Amino acid sequence: MTLARLKSLEDEMKKCFRCSLCKMIPLPVVASPAYSDGCPAARRYHFHGYSGSGKQIMALSLIDGRISADADLAEIVFACTTCGLCDVACKFIMEAERHQVNMALREYLVEQGVAPRAIKERADRLQQYSHLRKRADIRSGDWARDLGLKVLPVDKAGVLLYPDFLASGAGAAAAAGARKTAAILRAAGVDFGILGDQEPDSGLFAYWTGHRELFTRLAENTLGKLNHVGVETVVVTSGATLGLIRSKYPEYAGQARVDVLHVTEYIERLLREGRLTLPRAVNHTVTYHDPCYLGRQSEPPVVWQGEKKVDRGCMTYTSPPRPVNTGANGVYEAPRSILRAIDGLNFKEMWRIREYAFCCGGGGGVPDAFPRLAESAAAHRLAEAADTGADLLVTACDHCLENFNRCGEGSGEKRIPVKNIVDLVYEAMNPDAARSRL
Repeated sequence: MTLARLKSLEDEMKKCFRCSLCKMIPLPVVASPAYSDGCPAARRYHFHGYSGSGKQIMALSLIDGRISADADLAEIVFACTTCGLCDVACKFIMEAERHQVNMALREYLVEQGVAPRAIKERADRLQQYSHLRKRADIRSGDWARDLGLKVLPVDKAGVLLYPDFLASGAGAAAAAGARKTAAILRAAGVDFGILGDQEPDSGLFAYWTGHRELFTRLAENTLGKLNHVGVETVVVTSGATLGLIRSKYPEYAGQARVDVLHVTEYIERLLREGRLTLPRAVNHTVTYHDPCYLGRQSEPPVVWQGEKKVDRGCMTYTSPPRPVNTGANGVYEAPRSILRAIDGLNFKEMWRIREYAFCCGGGGGVPDAFPRLAESAAAHRLAEAADTGADLLVTACDHCLENFNRCGEGSGEKRIPVKNIVDLVYEAMNPDAARSRL
């Protein structure tokens, strides 16, 4: 099945003519030569094979029988954060599906049993236990055990808060963010609940690492719970989870029948409706990191019916023209609107933003299999943040937060501190309301 999937994308592979634009921010939008790189792997390894173009050429060579699926090939293919920058950068000049080829290539290599060992071990644990918690005695609902929250579906509520972090193995910072999100929702008078110990793993790691069958099973399970728990709205705290459900589930498991929002989208709505106020000043100069799966990777997939045609033996086109996911319709305004609403904040943009933001290095299973690549990407992004003059970097994804904080751990090197955007919202709330409701 995975080979058929890969072969179905042959036309996309053949569109690549090695221009290398997939490695960088499109030239017309480059704001600083120092920050024009776009691909974390190409930037670190300086070899074309690691770029989006390199993977198109390797995939084409594979289905043509010119190379074989082996561990050496997998070492290059999996040294990629699956951030999708190559995809949107290429689409700046042509209609091509670079990310789809990258993921199909991963799925085929997984089926051939040649994925890197660190990824196989983690996927095996996910296959066996349906979660990535590091200890058997940790339960999904532990983060909220003392908060007295409603637990659905036994209790009833209109909104489900779905952190999806303990199941996916994220750490203490993500748990603290979820607790503060619960406090914010309470302060705004939102009728919400959680799934407690029944919270499922969204399948993020399985998607990132090309475990197609496992991801499909976990996605179908999660989607079934979200669709049937009796709420109208699901609020997710991680940018990666939002991108997964909104953009990837439709192909593998189906469309969510409830409104799924990232916490920044929901908080922005609460502020706009006057249900949440932020009276306290938070005095920082901040800059914001766009998480890849909250931004360019969260666009709902294009629904198109038409015909692929070839002219003059080599020029391919679609009739009628197929709409293209350019990444421009991700979640970009909500977090910025929140930052602008907090008194005392001086907000400065980095040079690579929105659909052309540079990846934190925390995706694609890279921190497990290629930790130096993960750290290299994070360090480069943290340097860009510091160069804006900000004293604080803010992000909106648990995985970005975790990888940034892991970067340089134990080295003694001073780097710009990083916070979750909900930390700032929590600080800006009425202090009495915040203390009494956490």
